[in-house]
Amino acid sequence: MDQRDQIDEFASMFRKAEREAFTFSDVPLKTVVIVTDQPGDQTQTVREQLTAFLPRLRSVATWHVNGKGDFENVQELIERFEQQQPDLVVTYRHLFEESHIPQHSLGVYLDVLTQVLHPPVLVLPGTAIDPHSLDTTPGRCVMVVTDRISGDDRLINFGAAMTPDGGEMWLCHVEDDAVFDRYMSAIERIPEIDTDVARKLIDQQLLKDAGDYIETCLTELREKRTSVTFHSSIARGHHLKQYQQLVESHNVDLLLINTNDEHQLAMHGMAYALSVELIDRMLLLL
Repeated sequence: MDQRDQIDEFASMFRKAEREAFTFSDVPLKTVVIVTDQPGDQTQTVREQLTAFLPRLRSVATWHVNGKGDFENVQELIERFEQQQPDLVVTYRHLFEESHIPQHSLGVYLDVLTQVLHPPVLVLPGTAIDPHSLDTTPGRCVMVVTDRISGDDRLINFGAAMTPDGGEMWLCHVEDDAVFDRYMSAIERIPEIDTDVARKLIDQQLLKDAGDYIETCLTELREKRTSVTFHSSIARGHHLKQYQQLVESHNVDLLLINTNDEHQLAMHGMAYALSVELIDRMLLLL
């Protein structure tokens, strides 16, 4: 083994020993804004159901309502947010789209808001024209889903904040089969690499990286939120199918998804597909 190979081996060992740790922090929720296409005075029931379902919101000091007549377009709504400075925005799919509900979209307003707002957007189940009533029993199961969970402290801290005492929280990570197979296809074309060994070791390492980070999350969360039961799920498979199965099998009440990608203007594919498909679930889009 020459000197360069030794250096590469030591570098690989050090990288393998590195373990990204989760840092718990309390999520500030002082100001919440409800956005609706109905008159603002009709949102009292929504607020009552919401605070019953998510007890964490009972401590919110300031509530604003942006309803019918308060804004005419997305830009005017964003300007109102700049004045109101919300920590959380609550809304529905398909605002002001009573006559035409696109099947594969969240609606113009929500499509834009999930990309330009820093505060997360809580999407209520159903649509603006057909809202689903919320169960006033506190949400019992909260799930965080991502394909890049390592280092995603913000998403996990929001999940912990939204999980009520006595509830359950799932941390779920799925390595996408399609991405894995694409890289393996490239590796198979390199004769110097043993494909079978590479497939096994890369698969193990990807799942281990996620597992190590989730383990630091569980250790910290169980210490900070002793009244909550925490679980994890780590797998490789088809993103959309895997997450739909997880949501259904655990009867998830609130699903948290990362939607804002700094490298693109639109919501990335997996998050968008879940947001469109799971119309009967409450979603928190970060």
